[in-house]
Amino acid sequence: MTAKIFLVEESTFNFFPLLIVFLLAFLVPLLLNRFKVVPVVVGEIIAGVVIGVSGLGIVHADIILAFLGDIGLTFLMFLAGLEIDFDQIFKQRDNTQTDSRNPLINAMIAYGLTLTLAAVGAMILNRAGMAGDPWLLAFILSATSLGVLMPVLKEKNIGRTRFGQAILLTATISDFITVILLTIYLIIQARGLDVEIFSLSLLFLFFFIAYRLGIRYINIPRVRRVVEDLSRATVQIKVRGAIAIMLGFVVLAEFVNAELILGAFLAGMVISLIKSPQDDKLVENLEAFGFGFFIPVFFILVGVNLDLVSLWESPQALLILPLFFLVALGVKAFPMVTFRRSMSIRQMLASGILLNTHLSLEIAVVVIGIRTGLLSPSTSTVITLFAIITVLFMPILFNYLIPKQEEIQSRSIAICSAGPEALSVARELVAHDEKVVILDDDMDIVQQAQKSGFAAILIDQVNQSQVLDALAIKGFLALCTDDQRNLKQCQAAKSRGIPTVVARVNDPANLPEFRQAGIETFVPTLSQTIMLAMMVRNPGVFSLLTSTTDDRDIREITLHNQQLIGRSLHKLAFPGDVLVLSIRRENDFIIPHGNVQVEYHDRLTVLGCPDELEQVAAALRN
Repeated sequence: MTAKIFLVEESTFNFFPLLIVFLLAFLVPLLLNRFKVVPVVVGEIIAGVVIGVSGLGIVHADIILAFLGDIGLTFLMFLAGLEIDFDQIFKQRDNTQTDSRNPLINAMIAYGLTLTLAAVGAMILNRAGMAGDPWLLAFILSATSLGVLMPVLKEKNIGRTRFGQAILLTATISDFITVILLTIYLIIQARGLDVEIFSLSLLFLFFFIAYRLGIRYINIPRVRRVVEDLSRATVQIKVRGAIAIMLGFVVLAEFVNAELILGAFLAGMVISLIKSPQDDKLVENLEAFGFGFFIPVFFILVGVNLDLVSLWESPQALLILPLFFLVALGVKAFPMVTFRRSMSIRQMLASGILLNTHLSLEIAVVVIGIRTGLLSPSTSTVITLFAIITVLFMPILFNYLIPKQEEIQSRSIAICSAGPEALSVARELVAHDEKVVILDDDMDIVQQAQKSGFAAILIDQVNQSQVLDALAIKGFLALCTDDQRNLKQCQAAKSRGIPTVVARVNDPANLPEFRQAGIETFVPTLSQTIMLAMMVRNPGVFSLLTSTTDDRDIREITLHNQQLIGRSLHKLAFPGDVLVLSIRRENDFIIPHGNVQVEYHDRLTVLGCPDELEQVAAALRN
């Protein structure tokens, strides 16, 4: 049966420990702000040690904190499931890959080797004197921390490269399968191998039903419109729905006597599957809700309950820590040989080191191990210390082995050609001081573009992906007359992290496919009507938009400055002659006027001189 994660030591409601915990949750990030190398969650665990049973002893896990800690763990696993990128897992193999196997197959083979080595490593650790269930130790060794991996790869600008995606895919498969195997193992430990274990299939049946219903109804225009209307600040219907789905899975997990972490993890995966590219704000709101309130309580309570005294009572457990590191490194590094055709030896070693970061899932397993009696207090303390040290030092070693890819300041806009129209668009972009490269599979068009002074490259289905990887592209424009070809090209561009991807859609009936993929669209028939209407109603504005003789430009800037939220446009005091042309709020376009109030993550389309636009961008993003 699923029980409370933290042991309850008080029977009365006392809010003083809760106050101490939240004061620490507030102060720790402020204190660590100057030490970027130390993750906040590590600071929270250390703060919990200071006030807990191994420190000052002023806080114990009473009934309130125990409940909030359970919710924190639930939210942590829910957000971990939300990070699963199914497009990355199931995307088709690139024709240009030197490895003949699908990356998903490589990741599955790597995890199989990881789990095998982890089981052997757990037996070695047991023989060396580390007390604990060997399979629980194996699950800890085979898991990794997606929450640590993703920021490291983004910081080094390699998250969208084939190397970075291989690491992310391997980590995703690792966490996903480990959570499932852990749940099955704990059920077997509690009840044995009987027919009741098949009740676990109810969770996966519920997962499939929730996914199918979600996909079916959320894309109905009327339903989507109602959901968007109710997603304003005072209702946040998307957040409420996501939390309801999470709790539904948790309750079902309790009903089938499974661990709540599996239910929460599956709930996060459901949201990841049914959310659209326009739901980024939903993810931000859920992360703010979890990391702003419940999750810090969980990590601080991990520190509160961390029994450092047990290490002094059994010092041999502490001596095992170096061996634990060596075993864990071998468990993670050796399986990366499955990527030997697409990675260098240095990259394989670096990826194994980065995959050896352990935090959220591992600490959750430790907490469960203590509760079920499968891990001794000294072993759980060693594992927690191990997780903290890996989070601190594994990213540093990875950064040493894989130098950061420098940002290229002068990036180009790639145009997948449709003949003369591409040249016209290219001239317009060059008039605005943009660098352009034209891609086409017709040699005549490539030669014509080169004679006109443009960079042009001949592409085909085999080398297109290699060309996209080699170029420094900030925008991608598909102008082919075949909508399906435009869609495939834009999807390839999106998969490589190109921030702006636009396609001409010749048949409006194909618009849903492009929008579902998060691609900006241009429909000639509709756009022509809109532009003609604008010329009649606002000829001055149209002239501003189309003029290339002055020093003005247009830029879309996203509002991230918390201090500006709720202000009216006329109070923003933009410099010079800056003009706000439109505001995009999720799926809505707002025609701006002075009394319109801006909200977080609004995307403002702004017209002005380059220097003035830089000032506006700095004001909106700071």
